[in-house]
Amino acid sequence: MSCPDCITHQIGSSAFADALDASHRPEDLPLAGSIELTLNCNLRCRHCYIRYPGAADNEMDTAQVKRILDKLADAGVLFLLMTGGDVLVRPDFRELYLYAKQKGFLVTIYTNATLVDEAMADFLVEHPPRRIEITIYGHSEETYNYVTHKPFAFDRFREGIRLLMERDLPVFFKTMVLKSNRHEFEAIKSWVEDELKKPFRYDAIVNPRLNGDQDVLEERITPEEVARLQYDTDDESARFDRLRTLADQAPEDPRLFKCGAGIKTFHVDPRGMMHPCMMWRHTPYNLLTGTIDGWKDHVRNLRSMESPEDTACRSCSNRMACGNCAATSFLEAGEAGRNLDYYCAINKEREKLMDFRMFAV
Repeated sequence: MSCPDCITHQIGSSAFADALDASHRPEDLPLAGSIELTLNCNLRCRHCYIRYPGAADNEMDTAQVKRILDKLADAGVLFLLMTGGDVLVRPDFRELYLYAKQKGFLVTIYTNATLVDEAMADFLVEHPPRRIEITIYGHSEETYNYVTHKPFAFDRFREGIRLLMERDLPVFFKTMVLKSNRHEFEAIKSWVEDELKKPFRYDAIVNPRLNGDQDVLEERITPEEVARLQYDTDDESARFDRLRTLADQAPEDPRLFKCGAGIKTFHVDPRGMMHPCMMWRHTPYNLLTGTIDGWKDHVRNLRSMESPEDTACRSCSNRMACGNCAATSFLEAGEAGRNLDYYCAINKEREKLMDFRMFAV
Protein backbone atom coordinates (compact mmCIF):
# COMPACT_ATOMS: atom_id res chain seq x y z
CA MET A 1 0.00 0.00 0.00
CA SER A 2 1.41 3.37 -1.03
CA CYS A 3 1.57 6.40 1.23
CA PRO A 4 -1.13 8.35 -0.65
CA ASP A 5 -3.56 5.45 -0.25
CA CYS A 6 -2.72 5.15 3.42
CA ILE A 7 -3.27 8.88 4.02
CA THR A 8 -6.63 8.76 2.25
CA HIS A 9 -7.82 5.81 4.32
CA GLN A 10 -6.73 7.45 7.56
CA ILE A 11 -8.19 10.92 6.95
CA GLY A 12 -11.27 9.92 4.99
CA SER A 13 -11.37 10.57 1.29
CA SER A 14 -14.11 13.21 1.29
CA ALA A 15 -12.50 15.34 3.99
CA PHE A 16 -9.11 14.92 2.37
CA ALA A 17 -10.43 15.86 -1.06
CA ASP A 18 -12.34 18.85 0.29
CA ALA A 19 -9.24 20.18 2.05
CA LEU A 20 -7.19 19.83 -1.12
CA ASP A 21 -9.87 21.37 -3.29
CA ALA A 22 -10.10 24.40 -1.00
CA SER A 23 -6.42 25.18 -1.60
CA HIS A 24 -6.49 24.36 -5.32
CA ARG A 25 -5.86 27.22 -7.75
CA PRO A 26 -8.18 27.58 -10.77
CA GLU A 27 -5.21 27.91 -13.11
CA ASP A 28 -3.87 24.48 -12.10
CA LEU A 29 -4.85 21.21 -13.75
CA PRO A 30 -7.81 19.62 -11.91
CA LEU A 31 -6.89 17.38 -8.99
CA ALA A 32 -9.08 14.62 -10.41
CA GLY A 33 -9.36 13.16 -13.88
CA SER A 34 -9.88 9.97 -15.83
CA ILE A 35 -8.02 7.96 -18.43
CA GLU A 36 -9.58 5.40 -20.76
CA LEU A 37 -7.06 2.62 -21.21
CA THR A 38 -9.09 1.00 -23.97
CA LEU A 39 -12.49 1.05 -25.65
CA ASN A 40 -12.34 -2.72 -26.02
CA CYS A 41 -14.63 -4.74 -23.77
CA ASN A 42 -15.56 -8.38 -23.34
CA LEU A 43 -19.25 -7.42 -23.09
CA ARG A 44 -21.52 -5.85 -25.71
CA CYS A 45 -23.99 -3.86 -23.64
CA ARG A 46 -27.12 -2.60 -25.34
CA HIS A 47 -26.74 0.95 -24.03
CA CYS A 48 -22.96 1.37 -24.43
CA TYR A 49 -22.02 4.78 -25.83
CA ILE A 50 -18.45 3.85 -26.81
CA ARG A 51 -19.16 0.71 -28.87
CA TYR A 52 -19.14 1.36 -32.61
CA PRO A 53 -17.00 0.28 -35.61
CA GLY A 54 -13.43 1.55 -35.35
CA ALA A 55 -13.84 2.86 -31.79
CA ALA A 56 -10.80 0.93 -30.52
CA ASP A 57 -8.48 1.68 -33.45
CA ASN A 58 -5.06 3.30 -32.87
CA GLU A 59 -5.06 2.98 -29.10
CA MET A 60 -1.92 3.95 -27.17
CA ASP A 61 0.74 1.37 -26.43
CA THR A 62 2.27 0.85 -22.99
CA ALA A 63 5.00 3.46 -23.39
CA GLN A 64 2.56 6.09 -24.64
CA VAL A 65 0.18 5.57 -21.72
CA LYS A 66 3.13 5.95 -19.33
CA ARG A 67 4.09 9.19 -21.06
CA ILE A 68 0.57 10.52 -20.43
CA LEU A 69 0.73 9.42 -16.79
CA ASP A 70 4.08 11.22 -16.40
CA LYS A 71 2.56 14.47 -17.68
CA LEU A 72 -0.48 14.21 -15.42
CA ALA A 73 1.62 13.40 -12.36
CA ASP A 74 4.02 16.27 -13.04
CA ALA A 75 1.00 18.60 -13.31
CA GLY A 76 -0.19 17.66 -9.82
CA VAL A 77 -3.12 15.36 -10.59
CA LEU A 78 -3.92 13.19 -7.57
CA PHE A 79 -7.17 11.28 -8.10
CA LEU A 80 -7.13 9.16 -11.27
CA LEU A 81 -9.91 6.98 -12.63
CA MET A 82 -8.83 4.13 -14.91
CA THR A 83 -11.72 3.13 -17.11
CA GLY A 84 -12.62 1.60 -20.46
CA GLY A 85 -14.18 -0.43 -22.18
CA ASP A 86 -12.97 -2.72 -19.51
CA VAL A 87 -9.47 -2.03 -18.23
CA LEU A 88 -8.82 -5.71 -17.54
CA VAL A 89 -8.98 -6.44 -21.28
CA ARG A 90 -5.57 -4.81 -21.73
CA PRO A 91 -2.72 -7.35 -21.39
CA ASP A 92 -0.55 -4.64 -19.84
CA PHE A 93 -3.12 -3.52 -17.28
CA ARG A 94 -1.05 -4.61 -14.29
CA GLU A 95 2.02 -2.82 -15.57
CA LEU A 96 0.11 0.41 -16.21
CA TYR A 97 -1.75 0.22 -12.92
CA LEU A 98 1.46 -0.28 -10.95
CA TYR A 99 3.09 2.57 -12.84
CA ALA A 100 0.19 4.86 -11.93
CA LYS A 101 0.47 3.81 -8.28
CA GLN A 102 4.21 4.46 -8.31
CA LYS A 103 3.57 7.95 -9.69
CA GLY A 104 1.46 8.68 -6.61
CA PHE A 105 -2.04 8.62 -8.08
CA LEU A 106 -5.00 7.57 -5.93
CA VAL A 107 -6.48 5.14 -8.42
CA THR A 108 -10.10 4.14 -8.94
CA ILE A 109 -10.82 1.24 -11.29
CA TYR A 110 -14.04 0.83 -13.27
CA THR A 111 -14.68 -2.77 -14.30
CA ASN A 112 -17.59 -5.14 -14.97
CA ALA A 113 -15.78 -7.75 -12.79
CA THR A 114 -16.33 -10.60 -15.27
CA LEU A 115 -12.58 -10.86 -15.93
CA VAL A 116 -11.59 -10.91 -12.26
CA ASP A 117 -9.99 -14.24 -11.36
CA GLU A 118 -8.05 -15.44 -8.30
CA ALA A 119 -4.77 -14.03 -9.62
CA MET A 120 -6.23 -10.59 -10.36
CA ALA A 121 -8.00 -10.43 -7.01
CA ASP A 122 -4.76 -11.34 -5.22
CA PHE A 123 -2.88 -8.73 -7.26
CA LEU A 124 -5.34 -6.04 -6.15
CA VAL A 125 -4.97 -7.11 -2.53
CA GLU A 126 -1.20 -6.71 -2.82
CA HIS A 127 -1.60 -3.34 -4.56
CA PRO A 128 -4.99 -1.98 -3.42
CA PRO A 129 -6.73 0.79 -5.36
CA ARG A 130 -8.54 3.65 -3.69
CA ARG A 131 -11.77 2.05 -4.88
CA ILE A 132 -13.17 -0.42 -7.38
CA GLU A 133 -16.49 0.50 -9.00
CA ILE A 134 -18.53 -2.26 -10.59
CA THR A 135 -21.61 -1.77 -12.75
CA ILE A 136 -24.52 -4.17 -12.33
CA TYR A 137 -26.60 -4.81 -15.47
CA GLY A 138 -29.26 -7.07 -13.98
CA HIS A 139 -30.20 -9.03 -10.87
CA SER A 140 -31.11 -12.21 -12.72
CA GLU A 141 -29.07 -14.29 -15.14
CA GLU A 142 -31.64 -13.72 -17.87
CA THR A 143 -31.61 -9.93 -17.62
CA TYR A 144 -27.87 -9.53 -17.10
CA ASN A 145 -26.97 -11.69 -20.09
CA TYR A 146 -29.63 -10.01 -22.22
CA VAL A 147 -28.27 -6.52 -21.52
CA THR A 148 -24.65 -7.57 -22.07
CA HIS A 149 -25.29 -9.80 -25.12
CA LYS A 150 -23.09 -12.46 -23.51
CA PRO A 151 -24.08 -15.92 -22.26
CA PHE A 152 -22.46 -16.87 -18.95
CA ALA A 153 -21.64 -13.20 -18.23
CA PHE A 154 -23.83 -13.19 -15.10
CA ASP A 155 -22.03 -16.17 -13.57
CA ARG A 156 -18.62 -14.60 -14.22
CA PHE A 157 -19.83 -11.27 -12.83
CA ARG A 158 -21.02 -12.89 -9.59
CA GLU A 159 -17.78 -14.88 -9.30
CA GLY A 160 -15.68 -11.75 -9.77
CA ILE A 161 -17.61 -9.98 -7.04
CA ARG A 162 -17.20 -12.96 -4.71
CA LEU A 163 -13.43 -12.92 -5.19
CA LEU A 164 -13.18 -9.19 -4.52
CA MET A 165 -15.55 -9.21 -1.56
CA GLU A 166 -13.84 -12.17 0.10
CA ARG A 167 -10.61 -10.17 0.09
CA ASP A 168 -12.33 -7.13 1.61
CA LEU A 169 -11.30 -4.85 -1.25
CA PRO A 170 -12.89 -1.35 -1.48
CA VAL A 171 -15.76 -2.31 -3.80
CA PHE A 172 -18.55 0.11 -4.71
CA PHE A 173 -21.54 -0.69 -6.88
CA LYS A 174 -23.64 1.20 -9.40
CA THR A 175 -26.16 0.42 -12.09
CA MET A 176 -27.52 1.90 -15.28
CA VAL A 177 -31.30 1.89 -15.16
CA LEU A 178 -32.44 0.72 -18.58
CA LYS A 179 -35.69 -0.29 -20.18
CA SER A 180 -34.32 -3.85 -20.16
CA ASN A 181 -33.51 -3.97 -16.43
CA ARG A 182 -35.86 -1.39 -14.89
CA HIS A 183 -38.02 -4.19 -13.45
CA GLU A 184 -35.04 -5.41 -11.41
CA PHE A 185 -33.81 -2.07 -10.09
CA GLU A 186 -35.25 -2.45 -6.59
CA ALA A 187 -33.85 -5.98 -6.34
CA ILE A 188 -30.40 -4.75 -7.42
CA LYS A 189 -30.50 -1.92 -4.89
CA SER A 190 -31.64 -4.21 -2.08
CA TRP A 191 -28.98 -6.81 -2.90
CA VAL A 192 -26.18 -4.25 -2.71
CA GLU A 193 -27.36 -2.23 0.29
CA ASP A 194 -29.05 -4.89 2.41
CA GLU A 195 -27.16 -8.07 1.58
CA LEU A 196 -23.69 -6.92 0.53
CA LYS A 197 -23.78 -3.85 2.81
CA LYS A 198 -22.00 -1.76 0.19
CA PRO A 199 -22.43 1.77 -1.21
CA PHE A 200 -24.72 2.01 -4.23
CA ARG A 201 -25.51 4.66 -6.83
CA TYR A 202 -27.31 4.65 -10.13
CA ASP A 203 -27.78 6.59 -13.34
CA ALA A 204 -30.92 6.65 -15.42
CA ILE A 205 -29.72 8.63 -18.44
CA VAL A 206 -28.67 6.84 -21.63
CA ASN A 207 -26.66 8.93 -24.10
CA PRO A 208 -26.09 8.46 -27.85
CA ARG A 209 -22.91 6.74 -28.96
CA LEU A 210 -19.84 8.92 -29.38
CA ASN A 211 -20.08 8.56 -33.15
CA GLY A 212 -23.61 9.97 -33.10
CA ASP A 213 -25.56 6.70 -33.46
CA GLN A 214 -28.79 6.89 -31.48
CA ASP A 215 -29.96 3.28 -31.54
CA VAL A 216 -28.95 2.96 -27.87
CA LEU A 217 -31.65 5.48 -26.90
CA GLU A 218 -34.14 2.63 -27.23
CA GLU A 219 -32.93 1.64 -23.76
CA ARG A 220 -34.00 4.94 -22.19
CA ILE A 221 -36.68 4.81 -19.56
CA THR A 222 -39.41 7.43 -19.71
CA PRO A 223 -39.00 10.95 -18.28
CA GLU A 224 -41.66 10.07 -15.70
CA GLU A 225 -39.62 7.08 -14.52
CA VAL A 226 -36.41 9.14 -14.38
CA ALA A 227 -38.09 11.76 -12.22
CA ARG A 228 -39.62 9.21 -9.89
CA LEU A 229 -36.30 7.44 -9.45
CA GLN A 230 -34.10 10.47 -8.94
CA TYR A 231 -36.34 13.11 -7.42
CA ASP A 232 -39.08 11.42 -5.44
CA THR A 233 -37.58 12.32 -2.04
CA ASP A 234 -37.94 15.33 0.21
CA ASP A 235 -34.21 16.13 -0.04
CA GLU A 236 -34.12 16.05 -3.83
CA SER A 237 -37.35 17.99 -4.09
CA ALA A 238 -35.91 20.70 -1.82
CA ARG A 239 -32.69 20.76 -3.85
CA PHE A 240 -34.60 21.13 -7.11
CA ASP A 241 -36.68 23.95 -5.64
CA ARG A 242 -33.56 25.73 -4.37
CA LEU A 243 -31.83 25.54 -7.76
CA ARG A 244 -34.95 26.79 -9.54
CA THR A 245 -35.09 29.78 -7.19
CA LEU A 246 -31.42 30.56 -7.81
CA ALA A 247 -31.97 30.34 -11.58
CA ASP A 248 -34.96 32.68 -11.41
CA GLN A 249 -32.86 35.24 -9.53
CA ALA A 250 -29.85 34.96 -11.84
CA PRO A 251 -29.40 36.71 -15.19
CA GLU A 252 -29.53 34.84 -18.48
CA ASP A 253 -26.50 32.55 -18.77
CA PRO A 254 -24.92 32.48 -22.26
CA ARG A 255 -22.09 30.10 -21.33
CA LEU A 256 -21.89 26.84 -23.24
CA PHE A 257 -20.08 25.06 -20.40
CA LYS A 258 -21.90 25.72 -17.13
CA CYS A 259 -20.41 22.70 -15.36
CA GLY A 260 -16.90 21.92 -14.12
CA ALA A 261 -15.72 20.33 -17.38
CA GLY A 262 -12.03 21.07 -17.84
CA ILE A 263 -11.67 22.90 -14.53
CA LYS A 264 -12.91 20.30 -12.04
CA THR A 265 -12.07 17.22 -14.08
CA PHE A 266 -10.63 16.06 -17.40
CA HIS A 267 -10.56 12.91 -19.50
CA VAL A 268 -7.85 11.27 -21.62
CA ASP A 269 -9.03 8.78 -24.24
CA PRO A 270 -7.15 5.66 -25.47
CA ARG A 271 -5.53 7.61 -28.32
CA GLY A 272 -3.98 10.17 -25.97
CA MET A 273 -6.53 12.86 -26.76
CA MET A 274 -7.52 15.04 -23.80
CA HIS A 275 -11.08 16.28 -23.27
CA PRO A 276 -12.84 18.38 -20.61
CA CYS A 277 -15.07 15.41 -19.69
CA MET A 278 -15.87 11.85 -20.77
CA MET A 279 -18.77 12.83 -23.01
CA TRP A 280 -17.35 15.88 -24.83
CA ARG A 281 -15.02 14.54 -27.57
CA HIS A 282 -15.75 17.25 -30.14
CA THR A 283 -12.56 19.30 -29.68
CA PRO A 284 -9.72 16.87 -28.82
CA TYR A 285 -6.33 18.03 -27.61
CA ASN A 286 -3.35 15.77 -28.33
CA LEU A 287 -1.63 15.34 -24.98
CA LEU A 288 0.89 12.89 -26.43
CA THR A 289 2.47 15.63 -28.51
CA GLY A 290 1.17 18.65 -26.59
CA THR A 291 1.84 20.15 -23.19
CA ILE A 292 -0.19 20.79 -20.06
CA ASP A 293 0.14 24.54 -20.69
CA GLY A 294 -1.23 23.99 -24.17
CA TRP A 295 -4.17 22.10 -22.66
CA LYS A 296 -4.88 24.97 -20.26
CA ASP A 297 -5.08 27.38 -23.20
CA HIS A 298 -7.34 24.91 -24.97
CA VAL A 299 -9.71 24.78 -21.98
CA ARG A 300 -9.82 28.56 -21.65
CA ASN A 301 -10.89 28.82 -25.28
CA LEU A 302 -13.50 26.09 -24.82
CA ARG A 303 -15.01 27.69 -21.77
CA SER A 304 -15.29 31.04 -23.50
CA MET A 305 -17.73 29.54 -26.02
CA GLU A 306 -21.38 30.59 -25.86
CA SER A 307 -24.53 28.58 -26.35
CA PRO A 308 -26.83 29.26 -29.33
CA GLU A 309 -28.67 32.57 -28.91
CA ASP A 310 -32.04 30.97 -29.58
CA THR A 311 -31.73 28.05 -27.15
CA ALA A 312 -34.23 27.96 -24.31
CA CYS A 313 -31.46 26.72 -21.99
CA ARG A 314 -30.05 30.23 -21.53
CA SER A 315 -32.97 31.44 -19.43
CA CYS A 316 -34.79 28.25 -18.40
CA SER A 317 -35.69 28.19 -14.70
CA ASN A 318 -34.53 24.57 -14.58
CA ARG A 319 -31.12 25.19 -16.12
CA MET A 320 -29.16 24.76 -12.86
CA ALA A 321 -30.75 21.39 -12.15
CA CYS A 322 -30.89 20.01 -15.69
CA GLY A 323 -28.84 17.06 -16.92
CA ASN A 324 -28.56 18.46 -20.44
CA CYS A 325 -25.15 19.98 -21.19
CA ALA A 326 -22.86 20.92 -24.05
CA ALA A 327 -21.77 17.31 -24.55
CA THR A 328 -25.19 15.66 -24.41
CA SER A 329 -26.79 18.23 -26.68
CA PHE A 330 -24.00 17.92 -29.25
CA LEU A 331 -24.30 14.12 -29.33
CA GLU A 332 -28.07 14.11 -29.53
CA ALA A 333 -28.90 17.22 -31.57
CA GLY A 334 -25.63 17.85 -33.41
CA GLU A 335 -25.41 21.30 -31.83
CA ALA A 336 -23.87 22.03 -28.45
CA GLY A 337 -26.13 23.97 -26.11
CA ARG A 338 -29.40 23.06 -27.82
CA ASN A 339 -32.32 22.24 -25.53
CA LEU A 340 -33.50 18.64 -25.81
CA ASP A 341 -37.09 17.45 -25.46
CA TYR A 342 -36.17 14.45 -23.29
CA TYR A 343 -34.46 16.56 -20.63
CA CYS A 344 -37.17 19.22 -20.77
CA ALA A 345 -39.73 16.48 -20.13
CA ILE A 346 -37.75 15.23 -17.12
CA ASN A 347 -37.78 18.73 -15.66
CA LYS A 348 -41.52 19.00 -16.18
CA GLU A 349 -41.98 15.72 -14.32
CA ARG A 350 -39.77 17.03 -11.50
CA GLU A 351 -42.02 20.08 -11.25
CA LYS A 352 -45.08 17.84 -10.99
CA LEU A 353 -43.48 15.85 -8.18
CA MET A 354 -42.52 19.02 -6.35
CA ASP A 355 -46.01 20.49 -6.73
CA PHE A 356 -47.55 17.22 -5.52
CA ARG A 357 -45.38 17.22 -2.43
CA MET A 358 -46.27 20.83 -1.65
CA PHE A 359 -49.97 20.06 -2.09
CA ALA A 360 -49.69 16.92 0.06
CA VAL A 361 -48.12 18.93 2.89
